[in-house]
Order: sequence, then structure tokens, then C-alpha cells
Amino acid sequence: MYYDTLNSEQQVSYLIKPIIEVLQEAGGQLERSEIRDRISEKDEYIAEFEQKIYTSIKTGNQYKKFDFKFNFALKELSYVGYLMYEKYKPLVTLTAKGAAIDLDAFDVKSEVREKAAVYWEEKAAKNKDKKANTADEIEEDNKFDGDDVLDDVKVKLQSAIANMSPKKFEQFSRALLTKMGIQFTDKGVKISNDGGIDGYGYHTDDDDFRTTRVVIQCKRYNTAPVSEPDINQFLGAMNKFQADYGVFITNSRFTNAARIAAREGTPITLIDGNDLIRLVIKYELFITPVTTYVLDDFYDEE
Repeated sequence: MYYDTLNSEQQVSYLIKPIIEVLQEAGGQLERSEIRDRISEKDEYIAEFEQKIYTSIKTGNQYKKFDFKFNFALKELSYVGYLMYEKYKPLVTLTAKGAAIDLDAFDVKSEVREKAAVYWEEKAAKNKDKKANTADEIEEDNKFDGDDVLDDVKVKLQSAIANMSPKKFEQFSRALLTKMGIQFTDKGVKISNDGGIDGYGYHTDDDDFRTTRVVIQCKRYNTAPVSEPDINQFLGAMNKFQADYGVFITNSRFTNAARIAAREGTPITLIDGNDLIRLVIKYELFITPVTTYVLDDFYDEE
């Protein structure tokens, strides 16, 4: 994987321009999950890195290295004044200084990384008894930097879904879409392996009671993304069953070519691994919510 050829500092640096770019394109404000999705859609290397799960040599725990690098990049951009956010809150806002950046002439090393080094030095000084002052050390201890308390749950969920059998993943996808209002028919069950269709049903809009015909396709992959040919095959199957729209679900990701293909012809809703996890949490599908608390910075101050 390309990202594994970069050192720790280069992995953080690689994310900085794309983060600024998607915020500028969106008018200056996005939630963290939206930033992650958009930079992944723009760059296949980022998309691949974002999906990969690592195992800590020290603890044996699974984690996503992307989470650390992404949080480090946001923190450094915040420190140098290009964006702002509140701890544990999802919204990220570009400052006037960040909005004015000309990315073509922007030097990440001098404008962000070297200036932010002061922040890490100050943090190291405040935590003399702690070793975790660099990105690599924090990863090795499997500690998140306090920006997303759900990260650990999301990693476990992603791993659990990846380990499902194709049959169980199809069952899981049906259960999720049922929660979202799709009513599957017996016909949908019978044609499970016919022409790229894994489900067939109907969705009734709550506002105008308009009923639409829906077909779904489920692909559980460990590493490979869903490609354009997969989408084209699904489009052909949708036309065969005269569907109003389709839903294509994967625990992996979609290539850029696949996303473009999905915008042509009969509408297709794409649900990738990140979307899947957010929807599972939103609809509390086979999970149990618990209340937890985190300490504010007040308790760390002298």
C-alpha cells in the first residue's frame, strides 16, 4: 500500500492540503466524517489508507492508523489558525485565514508542520512523565488524541463486518435497510443470486406516500474496492427488474470510476464501509448504546 511507504510525518503532511481543499469547496464548514469521506473520494491512496486496520505490536489491539494521522492534521491546522473546532464536537470550521489559502502556492512543511512543532514541544513539556509525545508513540500505546470517542467502537465494528460470511453480510444489509424503511418481498429473497441482485423490495415515502421499487446489491470485500464493472453489472440487473433506484452496499469502498458510473442512468445510492458504520450506529442495529464520560482539559492543567 502506498501510504505504508511514507514515514509518520509524511502521512500527516499528505492529508493537510486535501482537508483544506474540501473545506474550501464546502463553503468552510463540514463535520469530521464528511471531511474523511470527501478526501477519500478525491484520493485513492487516502481511501485505501482510511480503510486499513492495523494491530498494535504492544497491546494486540486493532486500530486505524488513519484516525491518528487525521486527528494530528486537524490539530496542527487548528494550532496554526487555519481551522477551528471544539473538542469532542464533530463540526470543523475553516477560519478566514484558512479560506484565503491558495493551495497551489501553499507549502505544508513551512506553513503548518514546522509551526505546529512548537505545539508538540509544549505538550511534551507539560507531560514530562509521559512518553507518548509523537505520532508513532501514541499509536503504539493505542491512544486516541481525544477527538473521537467512538473511534474504538468503529474499528471493532469494521473488523466484525469484514469477518462476516457473504451470506451473513447480506442478512446484515437487509436488516439495516429494513430499519431504513425498505420492505423486502419474497421475490427479493428468491432471486438472491440472480443477475447481481441480492434483494428486491419497496420503499414508501412518508411525506407523499409514493412507493418506489428498490433493488440492492451487497459486496463484502476484505481489501478490494467496488469497481466500475460492478456498478455497470448492477445497472443492467436494475433495468431487468425495472427498479426505480438501487442501493449498493459494501464494507469496503468505491473507486472514483465506480462513483461516476453510479451517477449515470438509473439512480444508485452507494453505501461504503464508513457509511455502513454510521448507519449501524444511527439505527442501533445489533449494538447496545451506553453512556460514557470524558474528563475536560481542566483536570490535566496544573
